[in-house]
Amino acid sequence: MKISSISILGYGKWSNVEFNQLADFQLIYGGNEAGKSTIMAFIHSILFGFPTKQSTIPRMEPKNKGPYGGKITLTETKLGTVTIERLRGKATGDVTVQVENGAIFGEEKLAEILGEMDRHTYEAIFSFDIHGLQQVHQMKQSEFEKQLLATGTSGSDTLLKAIEQLEKQMDQLFKPSGRNPKINQAIQETNKVHESYLVAKAKK
Repeated sequence: MKISSISILGYGKWSNVEFNQLADFQLIYGGNEAGKSTIMAFIHSILFGFPTKQSTIPRMEPKNKGPYGGKITLTETKLGTVTIERLRGKATGDVTVQVENGAIFGEEKLAEILGEMDRHTYEAIFSFDIHGLQQVHQMKQSEFEKQLLATGTSGSDTLLKAIEQLEKQMDQLFKPSGRNPKINQAIQETNKVHESYLVAKAKK
């Protein structure tokens, strides 16, 4: 999944600006308060929703009360090239997703495109500011590996669901410190039988 273009109608200090034909490696640079972090926050908002008014994350609404939001185009997704637009509406914004054949969908299609990826995971892996780097260290290795797999593997959402189902079945059979799983219960019964055997043997 790659971002090929960004179109901002209104977000923070940015208004009616487009960044097209973004390269695989795209450098955005500028001085303090140039708007670099705002572009990153805009991407987060389009993918995962505008922060609510109760959130600690700034909403970045334009001061002139003009249009709020914009769109980004993604290539190499599960659905090919898609355009995601999020505009002012409900608390997290109203979303439309347009796929390659021109069909338009709502937020449910966005969830299909992003799979298991949520805002926290995206920011931890791909937003390389100091806070994002700290979040990477806070993630468990298994969680980090799963999210990297989901990012780079076609059809990985199905694979991850299969893995989760197998893990649940394994937990139902055995847990190192469990009592209820079937194998744990069998071990307990075996230990009881063995103890009874030792007691009976000692009485002979």
